[in-house]
Formats: sequence, C-alpha cells, structure tokens
Amino acid sequence: MSASAQPLAGFHNQSDKAAAFYEQGQAAQQRGDNQSAILLYSKAIEADQTLFQPYYQRAIALMALDRASQAEADLKKVLELNPNFAKAHKALGQLMLDQGKTEDAKREFARALEIDPKLAGVRMYFASALLKTNEPAAAIEQLRTAIQQGEVKALTYALLGLGEERTGKSPEAFEDYSRSIKLNPEEPIAREGRARLMEAKGELAKAIEDYTILYRVQPSPELALKLAAVHAKAGQPQASINIYREHLRLHPEDFTIRAEMMTLMSENGQKDQAARDLAALINAQPANAKVVCFAGDFYANENPEAASGYYRRAVELEPKNNEARAKYGASLVRSRQFDAALPVLSEAISRDSGNYQAHASLGTALFELKRYPEAAAEFIWIVRAKPELATGYYFLAISLDRIGDCDQALRCYREFTKKAGTQSAREMDDARIRVSLLEKLAKEGRCKPLPKGKAK
Repeated sequence: MSASAQPLAGFHNQSDKAAAFYEQGQAAQQRGDNQSAILLYSKAIEADQTLFQPYYQRAIALMALDRASQAEADLKKVLELNPNFAKAHKALGQLMLDQGKTEDAKREFARALEIDPKLAGVRMYFASALLKTNEPAAAIEQLRTAIQQGEVKALTYALLGLGEERTGKSPEAFEDYSRSIKLNPEEPIAREGRARLMEAKGELAKAIEDYTILYRVQPSPELALKLAAVHAKAGQPQASINIYREHLRLHPEDFTIRAEMMTLMSENGQKDQAARDLAALINAQPANAKVVCFAGDFYANENPEAASGYYRRAVELEPKNNEARAKYGASLVRSRQFDAALPVLSEAISRDSGNYQAHASLGTALFELKRYPEAAAEFIWIVRAKPELATGYYFLAISLDRIGDCDQALRCYREFTKKAGTQSAREMDDARIRVSLLEKLAKEGRCKPLPKGKAK
C-alpha cells in the first residue's frame, strides 16, 4: 500500500514536537523505510494523542510489514478520533478482506464510499468482497463506476471479467480479460479467466498459452495439474509429463503431482518407466502409507494380486486407513481370493457402514462363493444406495433367482432391463430369458416368497 501522505489538520494548533516527528515519519515512509516511519509516528503520538493522522500513517506502515493486528488497532483508533475519515474505512476494509471477514469488509467499504464516493481504489476492493460473497452483479456495478471515475487498471478489468463470467456473459468477460492483459500481461485473474473461457470453447492451444503464462507468474501444484490436464486433453501427454517433471524438480516432496505424472506415463506408453519410478519411490519411503497405497492404485487393474499386497501393507502401516482396507478387499476379489476378501471387507464395513466399494466387493465375493442369501442382502443395500445403477439390480435378481424367490427376482430383472444401457447386451439377453421363464413359473404358481425376515 502506498504511503499516501495525510497532512495534519489544524497543524498550527498542534504541538511542534508532534508535528516534527510526523513530518520525519512521512519522509521515512516515502522512501520505503517503514520501520523508521513506525518509530517516528509513535513518537508523534506520544507527543499528542489527539491527532488521528499519525495513527493512520502508522497503520499504513504496519500493513506494509504485514503486522495486521497492530494496524487494525491503529485504524480503529483513527475512526474513534475521526469517524468520517474515508481512507481509514477503506484500509480497515482491506484488512478485514485479507482476514476472510468479508461481511465486515463490505461494511467498511460501503461506509468509505458513503463518505467519499470518488475515493480511489475502494470500489475495486468492494467488488472483490462482493465476488467472494457471490454477488457478481453488484460487483460489476462497482467496477463500472470505478472505470468511469478513471480507475482504468488491469485488476479492475480482470475483476469485471470475473463478474461477467459468473453472470454468464462470456463474450463480455473475454473482452474485459483481454483488456486487463493488454494493460498488464501478467495479471493472474485475467489470464486464468481467459484460459477458462478458451478451454470451455475447445480452443485448447489458446487456453494452454494463457495457463502457461499464468504458471510462469504464479506457479502452484494446482495450476501445474490444470495446465497438464489441458495439455493431455489436447493430445499432448508428453507436454503434461514435462510440466510435472519441472514442478517436481522444484518441489520434489509433492507426492500428488508425482502420482499424477506416473499415472499419466502409465496411460501413455511409459508404463515400464513409471513402474521403475514408483519402485524407487517405495524403496526411498517404505513406511509411507500414502505412497504404498498409490502403488496399489497403480497396479489395481493390471495386476490385482500385486495391488492387494500393497494395499495390505498400507493397512498395516496405517490401520485407521479404511479406504486402503476397502481397496485391499476389492483387489482380493478381483484376484479371485474370495474367502480371504470376506473378513477384510466385513471389517471395512464395520468401520464405515456407508462404504459403497466395500459393500459392492463383499456382494461380489459372496455371489462368487454361491452364498446367495448373504449376497442378496448386500445387493439390496447397493440398489438402495445407488438406485440409478443397473448392475446392482442384475446381481440382486440372479441372487434371488438362485434362492428360488422368483417373484422378487422377476421384479429386479425388469428393473434391470429398464435401466441397462446398450453396453449390457449379454446381460439384457439373459434377463429377458429369465423374465419369460419366471413369468411362466408365476402363472403356474410355482414361485415361492422371499424367506421370512429378508428385506425387500
């Protein structure tokens, strides 16, 4: 924040000592020596505590040094001495905004504008607060007024573009993001906003250009992931991998990015190299449950038996990791170790009764072991949890069919045929055959009801 010198009101009536210290503080602040300025303003305040200007200028210097709580105390003192000092309301609003006290900030900005509608900068900060509270239309109004008053700045247009984007005015947002970038090619809000719009329109090369410049200005793991994802969407997996590698060179501890890179390598013809990188990582961090669990994810589809070993180790390292436990049980099922999977999945469900993966895997294991009544109970839970999915009805229908409850099986087969898509052609044929047979049994009175006590 600039020092913005505030003259002493009624200087001729104030103590000469206070005035001298204040002027020295102003000089120090103007040359960027905020520490000295704070000391000098403090001496001015000691000499005369009725002056609001030294408190205000000291607050500005404190804000420049990120000493927010002391700055806030000074600004409140300013407003105690002079409640109508608009600049103090603006500065206090900025502090509140930075601290996440958005409603308090909005009140301070509104008061500043009530006192001085042309106070520079306050409408831009007010708009930022309004955007945070999802009031884009009100933010746009403030920003357009600011531009009319001469605040033609990159950030003003960037925020205006953000407000327009959030109100569905994409063409206007694009224009204002572009205006912002013309004023400041490194304006991050505008670069990110324009990249979003380009990505949504499928203009991936232009989106990549904006994201790349933004990443150069403000590198972060989240942005690395976004830029890499757009490269991948554009059919440029190696570019994505290179971004990950560069990020990891600077942040070797970032496991999230490392995992994304290895997954992408695996999916794009570099499986062996990714496996070697993963093995080296496990050797370096054998007791890191997150790393070991990722190894399970890495091998889950291709080699479920190897995956189960990694998941088992992750659970041993971190017994409270129920996600790893559910994955361990699922990998045992995929590797057809059904008996071994039962206690693992039962424990996962006992720890988290709503774990869908554990219920689905347990139902599959019981079904494969021909324990149809128990399997049916799991599939009943599954269709209640996700009634939109056809698969649960299919296996519930077969389980009920196998235990002889043709009435309920018939209902489930019919439900499956309603929900199943074209990818379930074989299952659809099976279901239709069973429906016709079960309808015949029902007509002949040879269906028996569900065993007493079973849920329907």
